[in-house]
Amino acid sequence: MSKLILIIISLFCASLETYFIPLDLFYKIILFILFAIINIILEVGMFLLFFIIIEIPVNKNKEILHYNQFYRNMLYFGTKACLSLFGMKINIDGLEKIPNDSNFVIVFNHKSNLDSMVIDVCLHKYKLVFIAKKSLFNIPIVGKLIHPIGYIKLDRDNKRQEVLAISKAINFLKNDECSIGVAPEGTRNFTSDVLLPFKAGCFHLITESKKPLIITTITGTEEVKKNLFFKRHYINFKILKVLNYEDYKNLNCIEISNKVKSVMLSNLMNNVDTLNNANESSKESVEV
Repeated sequence: MSKLILIIISLFCASLETYFIPLDLFYKIILFILFAIINIILEVGMFLLFFIIIEIPVNKNKEILHYNQFYRNMLYFGTKACLSLFGMKINIDGLEKIPNDSNFVIVFNHKSNLDSMVIDVCLHKYKLVFIAKKSLFNIPIVGKLIHPIGYIKLDRDNKRQEVLAISKAINFLKNDECSIGVAPEGTRNFTSDVLLPFKAGCFHLITESKKPLIITTITGTEEVKKNLFFKRHYINFKILKVLNYEDYKNLNCIEISNKVKSVMLSNLMNNVDTLNNANESSKESVEV
C-alpha cells in the first residue's frame, strides 16, 4: 500500500507540475517522468527527515530504564511503511494464544534482519522490546529510534555486558515494563541448517521472571532481499505454543532450550516438507 500511495502522489504532483508548461508532447512526457522521479526522492527524503527530527532529543549514551510508547509507535509507523514498500504480505497464525493479562518472553528463529521488524508489526498492540545485537544500534536512524523504546543492547564478545543485558531484561519483565523478544540462536542463521544451536542462557528470562514463554516461528523473510521492490513477498508468522510457569518450573535452562527447539524444529521441518511437496507437484504439472 505504501508503494502505491508513493507512486500515486508522485504521478499526481508530476502531472500538476508539467500541465502548465508550454512544451511539445514529447518533451512534456520526458519532463513528467523526470518530475515523478524527483517527487519520489523528495517524498522518501521527507519521510527520513521526519524521523531525524523526532530523534533530536534522543541521547544514545543515556541508560533507558523504562519502556517508551511514543517511540514504539513511531517505530511501528516507520516499519509498517517500509515492509509495505518491500511488498511484504504477512500471514499471522495463533495470535489468540498470546496472554493479555501478563507480559511475556517471545522467542523466534532468526534468518533475517527483518524478523524483529515483522514481529514488531504483528504485535504492535503489545508493549514489546527486543534484545538486539549492538551493531543494530549503530545503524543511522534505526539505532536512535530503538534506543529510547528500551531495546536492550547485547554484546556477545563481552560476557559482563551480556549478563547485564539479561539482568535488565529480567527487571523489565518483573516490573511489568514490557515484554521481551529474543532469538535463542543468538545470531542470524546463514547456514542450510534449519536452526542453529541455541544459547540456553536466554531462558533465564523466564526462570527468573516466571513469565509465559511464547514459542514462534517466522519464515519467508530471508527471501525478501531477492527482487526487493519488484515482487510480492509472503511471510508466515506462527505462534506455536505458550509455556506458562507451571509448564517449565521443574526444568532448567538447558531442558527448556531443548523443549523449545523441538517445538520450533517440528514446525519448520513441516514447512520444508510442504514446500518440497508443492515444488514436486509443480514439476509434475509442467511435465504433463
